[in-house]
Amino acid sequence: MTSADPVREPEPRPEQREGPSSAEPEILTHVTPGYLAAWASTRLAYTLYFRERLEGREHIPPTGGVLIVANHQSFLDIPLVSHVVPRHVSFVARDTLAQSRPLAWLMRTCGAVLIKRGANDRAALREAALHLERGDVVAMFPEGTRTPDGSVQPFRSGAVVAARLAKVPIVPCAIRGAFQAMGRGKGFPRPAKMRATLLPPIDSALPDALERARAAIIAVVGDGRS
Repeated sequence: MTSADPVREPEPRPEQREGPSSAEPEILTHVTPGYLAAWASTRLAYTLYFRERLEGREHIPPTGGVLIVANHQSFLDIPLVSHVVPRHVSFVARDTLAQSRPLAWLMRTCGAVLIKRGANDRAALREAALHLERGDVVAMFPEGTRTPDGSVQPFRSGAVVAARLAKVPIVPCAIRGAFQAMGRGKGFPRPAKMRATLLPPIDSALPDALERARAAIIAVVGDGRS
């Protein structure tokens, strides 16, 4: 396994192997065979087809909870973020994706958190916070949907709530090129160069933490059209 591979984190403690209690869902925080297979296959495809470039891995600590907040340019964003983070990543995704059986299985084996779109889903935010409290990396797209024009849209507040509940830092992730490769309305990805850049962590306790994260991403992405 190379330094670019996702870290195989320790197996869950015995108490984590037990089924979920009535109070909280089962929390998967380690790399599974399904996660590794999806990661390796998309990493190869992105390297060959999109010539992806990954920057800023030094901003992710080797252990402990971290919240990644990224701009959302395309359906291609999730694998791209998983490639730049050298640890297991639990993604917060809308629950409608689980209507597809293959996607439902993949999200389950990767430890995704499903959130109800357009609703204040406190249960999903608490589940994300549990991942963070147990030392997992959680990734969110606070815009809530893909950008219509490449620019970074306003961030919703749910991301910072989960980070503050777990008392973990926020690491911004700037995505470039995914809009050109497969923005909204495009049916097949073009071989555009894609970049994912992790930026210095931000204290989630700061009152303007989310605004700082968005500003840091905009400083790298610009208007998102180039």
